[in-house]
Amino acid sequence: MSERAAKIMREDMNAMGPRNLSRNRHRRISSPTFPVSSNTHPVGDTRHMRWFLVIVTAWLSGNIPLHAQADDIVVPTQMCRGFFFVPITLHSSSGGPDSEPLWFIYDTGAARTIVDPDSVERASGRRLEAGRGVRITNATAGPVTYNALPARLRELDHLSYGLGRQIDGILGYEAFGRRLVTLDYVTGQIRLSEGTLPRPDGETIFDADGPDRRPWLRLDFPDRSRRMLIDSGAGLLVLAVNDLYRYPTQLPPTPVGASLRLNRVEARDGARLDGVAAFGPHRLEAPTLQSTPGTELIGGQVMRHFTWTFDPVTDRVRIVRNDAGEPIRFGPTYGHGMVLEPHARGLQVGAVLSDSPAERGGVQRGDVVTHFNGQPLIDRDCDASPMGQLIVTVERDGVVLDLDLDVIPLVE
Repeated sequence: MSERAAKIMREDMNAMGPRNLSRNRHRRISSPTFPVSSNTHPVGDTRHMRWFLVIVTAWLSGNIPLHAQADDIVVPTQMCRGFFFVPITLHSSSGGPDSEPLWFIYDTGAARTIVDPDSVERASGRRLEAGRGVRITNATAGPVTYNALPARLRELDHLSYGLGRQIDGILGYEAFGRRLVTLDYVTGQIRLSEGTLPRPDGETIFDADGPDRRPWLRLDFPDRSRRMLIDSGAGLLVLAVNDLYRYPTQLPPTPVGASLRLNRVEARDGARLDGVAAFGPHRLEAPTLQSTPGTELIGGQVMRHFTWTFDPVTDRVRIVRNDAGEPIRFGPTYGHGMVLEPHARGLQVGAVLSDSPAERGGVQRGDVVTHFNGQPLIDRDCDASPMGQLIVTVERDGVVLDLDLDVIPLVE
């Protein structure tokens, strides 16, 4: 580490204070290096092209060019169905050509950065096994230069099939270090800036402290309050809660399908709240709720009504309405009735909901879904989830079938 980087690291650690140092038990600022290279040669070996993936870390400032620090730094993004995709370009240390961009979802609900090993192989020509830790460096996202972020290699194909677009990686909440991170759903921008947020006022600034380093927010329901994870990686979700059957709902909860998570599939029920969920002056009118056995979530369908600025240093968040004066309401939850699970050739039907479009259309458990409306699952780009008629192509016992389904509201 250079003398300048060491000085910056000491200053940042001093500025964190006892409270934040204590909270780092949950996630260390630094961790051992896992180079994206063979274990049989040192990182500096010039016999092989060396690629490293990277995201800016808290204590290696200087990764963002000094000339850009006076104003907000705009990170290049593409919006896809409520998700912020960031293009990361990898640079060769041996002077070879740069890689094609790898597309990472910025996920405030992710505790760490994840990279798909297939994407690493596509960019570098080297195969690394899933589950391995790596330190990814020497890459850029527009004006931002990234350096030395620990990441984990995990297969992400099932998420790509589910979304309909290639997902090369997931940027964890702290991927941009100690800077303020603004998610602007109107412009589709991620902006980085210096400074800290003022004390919470319950109007625009809120306490985002929680059980770990990720951002949390307290929501008030008609009969309870819950501290929930603010999760930009759940772009299609309104709210996910534990014990859905204990909430006052307009109709009893009903099965709505399943959610593809990073390492599991969650079967979910859904219902519309009979009442309002609120934080500060903001009221979510009769939001749709989904059940989860895990972390309770505030999803992208709530987040899109606001511009969010996260302060990872003070554990605060600024929340500003995008459509002030308009009621915050949510449409029906549509579904096809298939509970889909990861499969090498697409998504496999793990279950078919009773009296659903899938059951009426002849879908069977064990079918492998490969296409929606004639498009391969992973090549649907950012088309919205189908409503109305849906042609599902499945493989069943070596036979390819096209099945017609009517996608209907499962929660009105």
